Amino acid sequence: MPRPARRRALDLSLVVIVAIATVAALPRVAGGVGLGIEQLVASVQSSIPLLQGRGDLQLPAGGSTSIGAAPVVDALPSYTREPLLQLSGRVPSFAVQPDRSLQIVVNGAVVKTDPLDPSGAFNATLALKDGPNAISVTLIGGRDVVAASTYTVVLDRIPPTVTISRPSAGDVLDTKGFVVEGSTEAGAALTVNGHAVVPSPEGAFSDSIQTGAGPLTITVVSRDRAGNETTQKVEVVVSQTTSAAEPTLTVALNKTSVRVGQQVVAAIYLRDAFGPKVGVRVTLSVGVVTIGSAITDTTGTARIGFAAPTTEGDISVVVLGGSASGRATLTVTR
Repeated sequence: MPRPARRRALDLSLVVIVAIATVAALPRVAGGVGLGIEQLVASVQSSIPLLQGRGDLQLPAGGSTSIGAAPVVDALPSYTREPLLQLSGRVPSFAVQPDRSLQIVVNGAVVKTDPLDPSGAFNATLALKDGPNAISVTLIGGRDVVAASTYTVVLDRIPPTVTISRPSAGDVLDTKGFVVEGSTEAGAALTVNGHAVVPSPEGAFSDSIQTGAGPLTITVVSRDRAGNETTQKVEVVVSQTTSAAEPTLTVALNKTSVRVGQQVVAAIYLRDAFGPKVGVRVTLSVGVVTIGSAITDTTGTARIGFAAPTTEGDISVVVLGGSASGRATLTVTR
């Protein structure tokens, strides 16, 4: 049986070659692992002031921070207008040991380093600077970094700007409806006479108002993410100037509550005292974005479809046609 003997010899040779190559590669593999650990240690030392300058920093067994042992901070705001921030939280019970301490650092400066309370609870009052503030809470055992949590809180004490560009103070407006337009700080929440209006990503806003005759105060309130508020008011007069022959415009949505991106169709009806208004161009806007136009048919009706915007909340759908305007509200959710 000569052929099987030659195959066994060939297999044995291959095993020997692979074993030699593996032994030769071991120093390189070990060197790469060692380099990675050294880089991790240097990174940890640079981020924890208590441990800077220590060449003998030791990581816990396994060469990494303990999974799940990071201090858990009670809810922190992303934005605040208060320069003093109350920080509180707790270290998971399994990570509480007698030889461990807790260090709190704000913007690179150590605020406190205390032995860990047996309950794992911790708290501190932090002084923030205007703008972003980097906060870290680190659990330390001897010379070991056990785990850390990091957060960013923005201190903003400047109220948002609000401008009402339309209408102007003293304007005489029609009871059939008019539009309020302006701009505010990007990301701010806004109301017009108590009605929530969602500004565009750039801060522009538009709202349609219909009300009875008489003096009217238009009040626009803008609130930024930190809770700062600004109020602007414009005094106008609303008058019954519409004659019986002037048209009225009604907007009806096939859906009044939709999810982001869902299709919506607006049915637009334009009438006057003599019947339907035929051949009139009507233009539809969602918030401050113009969607498109259509021409009323022989029944004075036009239809315009659009996709629900990505902004959540109550969105104004405004239609202008000739001298008439109409409005509907669309609620958008995720």
